[in-house]
Amino acid sequence: MTARQPTVGVGAITIACNILEGIPTNAELESLLLEYGLSEAVPGRRSISKTMLELKKFAATHPDHVVHTGYGERILSVVVVEEAIQRFGRRSGHNVEMWDRLERYLNLGGYALLKEAGGDWDGEYQEITGIGLAMPEFDGLPESSSEVDTLLAGYGLSVAGVHLDSAKKNIAQGNWEAANSQCRAFLDALTDGIADRLYPAESATRRDGLQKRQLLAEKDFLSRQKHEFGDSNGHAFLPGLAKLLHSDGAHPGISTKHGALFRLQIVVVTARWLLKRIEQTS
Repeated sequence: MTARQPTVGVGAITIACNILEGIPTNAELESLLLEYGLSEAVPGRRSISKTMLELKKFAATHPDHVVHTGYGERILSVVVVEEAIQRFGRRSGHNVEMWDRLERYLNLGGYALLKEAGGDWDGEYQEITGIGLAMPEFDGLPESSSEVDTLLAGYGLSVAGVHLDSAKKNIAQGNWEAANSQCRAFLDALTDGIADRLYPAESATRRDGLQKRQLLAEKDFLSRQKHEFGDSNGHAFLPGLAKLLHSDGAHPGISTKHGALFRLQIVVVTARWLLKRIEQTS
């Protein structure tokens, strides 16, 4: 495959398979598996739910498995989402939460559901027409996110890793304010951890996160000249970002999905920038 295709995560695969449990008969489901060349990898069972469980297991462990479709080669993680959309892609009163959960998981990988508004005798609805990139392709956020996870583990920055993982989970669950809080905690823990790793003796004498960031500036890991850090909160990148991450407060209903996703995206990109700098400093 020459064109870049999105790889969706286990959460999105699971929800898409849950939607596909609406296929009316197990025979139809097994016929679908046969069409995609999955009948050996996904053994048919006596019920739709059991057969679908086998598909969930295989797709979750082999998301990049290549499937031959009528539209060419696709990867399995995308196929299950697209099949759910093609068969059941109408977001209306009774299934709104299911589609919203699927979109939240897709958002974590940098992708979104494509929708068109519609209406009929049963009321208004949204027709789900496909999946697309939620941001410009050159941003590379899905790749950056997994690389950041790897770099955090490699440098032993486990506290920061816990906060980042919590932010992702809260996004998936629709807890926007909690996700914002975890993004701020992640940024704080990241800079604290970098100071502790690079300058352990001096960092141990600094009593709080601000003093540790001042240490990073003293060592030129953070540049005051380039406005990466400054003691005045209003005119430097990292202090300004910290204020942005905390601006909406912690009360439910204050933040939005798009605001929370923006915060997650910007801290991931910032973290990659700082973690890559450790390689040059070490």
